[in-house]
Amino acid sequence: QCCIMAIEINQHNEKLFWFDLEPNDEKEFITIYILIDDKITLIETGPACSHNNLVQGITEAGVGLSDIDYIVPTHIHLDHFGGGGHIMNVCENASAVVHPNAVYHVSNIDKWWSGSLDFLGEVAELYGKPLSIPESRIISSENNFELDLGKTKLKSLHTPGHAPHHITWINGKSAFVGDSLGLWYPKIGRAFPVTPGYYRHDLAIQSINLMSKLDLEELYYTHFGPRSSEGAFEQTISEFQAWMTIVEEGIEKNLGPKEVLDILFLTQEGLKLTDIKHGIHQRNTHLGSVEGMMSWVMRENEKDE
Repeated sequence: QCCIMAIEINQHNEKLFWFDLEPNDEKEFITIYILIDDKITLIETGPACSHNNLVQGITEAGVGLSDIDYIVPTHIHLDHFGGGGHIMNVCENASAVVHPNAVYHVSNIDKWWSGSLDFLGEVAELYGKPLSIPESRIISSENNFELDLGKTKLKSLHTPGHAPHHITWINGKSAFVGDSLGLWYPKIGRAFPVTPGYYRHDLAIQSINLMSKLDLEELYYTHFGPRSSEGAFEQTISEFQAWMTIVEEGIEKNLGPKEVLDILFLTQEGLKLTDIKHGIHQRNTHLGSVEGMMSWVMRENEKDE
């Protein structure tokens, strides 16, 4: 029996708790949020491998597993919802709330898992295999769908770009942003793009612009933690655009993804620090983002020919 680590629970305000999930002992990588109202909502689950940490964090926040009403991922990439089926098994009263495009995949995991293995390789193995969730326990969330939590509502805003099944969840003047605003590094004070292999830059920028018009005060990132919205959208857009410019120039010069990433490390303020701090996860994550952006540019170039 492994020793149980202590999980530090942060109480952000009277209705929001959050903690560092530490999957595979990776610190400051995945934030789990618990929203307390008449109904209790768990936002994000992390991957399957950190199921025990998740259960422990929920318990240490003073919430009973059977008291959770909704389990709400921003999207179903393994680091966000790979543990969804596992936590649903022990939260017997909860419904999972996912994007309509994700309903089939979370109830029939074969394609979801094989796609994750293809894209993530050994990282998918590290994260662990999802468990399927019975369709009867899934709520499909169209754009602008609202969950009534009691005193507040949780409203779904479809924010594609990072993934076609991505939702940003709005709660009053706050938003749970998943990966739609990139990766936030509180100690560096910057967010950087994060893209999967199939990325839509046009939709990503459109999604950020959409969020910037919502009069939000606080942003809750999965990677990592809360951030004031002041200046956040401007900083994120300029970062995405700067990366895209460097990617386009790299393609014109026939550079490979690793060479483009080296240029980004030299030119983008703070980016080097993410690599020193997080090792393999970060360099691979940034490399994946460069590949996703390069793939988008090449698809666009083919259209123009």
